[in-house]
Amino acid sequence: MRRCCALGLIALLAGCAMAPRVPLPADTAAIRDFELSGRVAVRMEGRGYAARLRWQHRDSRDALWLYSPVGSVLATLTVAANGAVLTTADQATFRSSDVQELTREVLGWDLPLEGLQHWVVARPDPHVPIEDARRDPRDRLQSLRQREWTISYLAYAADSGLPSSMALRYGQLQLKLVIDRWHHAAPAP
Repeated sequence: MRRCCALGLIALLAGCAMAPRVPLPADTAAIRDFELSGRVAVRMEGRGYAARLRWQHRDSRDALWLYSPVGSVLATLTVAANGAVLTTADQATFRSSDVQELTREVLGWDLPLEGLQHWVVARPDPHVPIEDARRDPRDRLQSLRQREWTISYLAYAADSGLPSSMALRYGQLQLKLVIDRWHHAAPAP
């Protein structure tokens, strides 16, 4: 009897020690900070690249890590009010005030972080005009065109408003982002 009570108490305490899981939201309007992990595929001028991705977005700072398929760091990118810093696997460091230009010069492809921070949570960038937008029957974005980028939402996570797969096109550049895991701060009541 004592063993059963002790095991029950341990199980109860272990359950209390776990952080509560915040459900994925149906409406993403209140999301300001998020973290995601997934994969990115890049196709440009007949060449293709693939990497794993981890991204932490805060209102005033972004940090991204690109990993090889075997888990080694290919590049890290940090962006704050004072500019962007990209560090490659061989520890070469590059700086610029323009993230898209920096990634184009160092990685060979554009990363539209300024718009992507909105697009990845299925919202248009509020700072630029919407060229085109289409929604599904549940009022979730199916496609969006802004900043000369065309964003297609291929799938959504569970029963939420957060995408799990999206494709982006900018001229000859094609990016595909698959999001395996979302974490976001619950909006304040």
